Amino acid sequence: MSLKGLDEFYIFPPKLLPAVPQWSNFVEVFKQLSLLRYLGNSLFVSTTTTVLQLVLASSAAFAFAVLTFRGKAFLFALFISSMMVPGSVVLIPLFMITQKLGMIDSYLGLILPMLFSGYGVFMIRQFFLGLPRDFYEAARLDGCSNLGVFVRIYLPLSVPALATLGTLAFISFYNSLLWPLIVINSEELKTIPIGIAGLVGQYGFITPHLVMAGAAIMVVPALLVFLFFQRFLINGFVMSGVKG
Repeated sequence: MSLKGLDEFYIFPPKLLPAVPQWSNFVEVFKQLSLLRYLGNSLFVSTTTTVLQLVLASSAAFAFAVLTFRGKAFLFALFISSMMVPGSVVLIPLFMITQKLGMIDSYLGLILPMLFSGYGVFMIRQFFLGLPRDFYEAARLDGCSNLGVFVRIYLPLSVPALATLGTLAFISFYNSLLWPLIVINSEELKTIPIGIAGLVGQYGFITPHLVMAGAAIMVVPALLVFLFFQRFLINGFVMSGVKG
């Protein structure tokens, strides 16, 4: 679709392949949009959010799976119950909090509200529960602190689960449109989904070949991340006890 000429979009019946590939569509997209800036913003926000979410999710999962403290079961049930709340319900309160903190139209406004994941904590906790308890007890007997056990033993063993969660989180953040559309106002901070959406809004369906070219460029980073980490996905789901 991204290689078709404009006139080919209105041919009936439609043809799957272009008669003559129009590579100039990609050049025109870069002329119409600051695509490299949008792509850089998306990669920065998605990577930063994913890494920080993995740190928080794995830390909370370790506490819920391994440590013993009062009210652990209740707190875990309360935390997991957040997965049942639709995102649209908390959208307005989240925006108001972000506005009160002065994070509108900033990288912080894009990153901080997305750091906490009930699903991520649940998934990593299930993986940690599958590891032998003897690892923890032996390390503690040898004088290792809880932080040391977490960093030196549990994190290295949880690479498949972390890679799975990281892949899903990165693709989700990279493709996110609604929250960046609400928070971001300036041209310099726009992510690539907003850029492509702006192309549709600006030119409507008069230039669908440019929209398709922009979408083709947008999908490349997410596809590369998926292909690189796909070998961890099955192992991560199976070992975490997540049922489809």
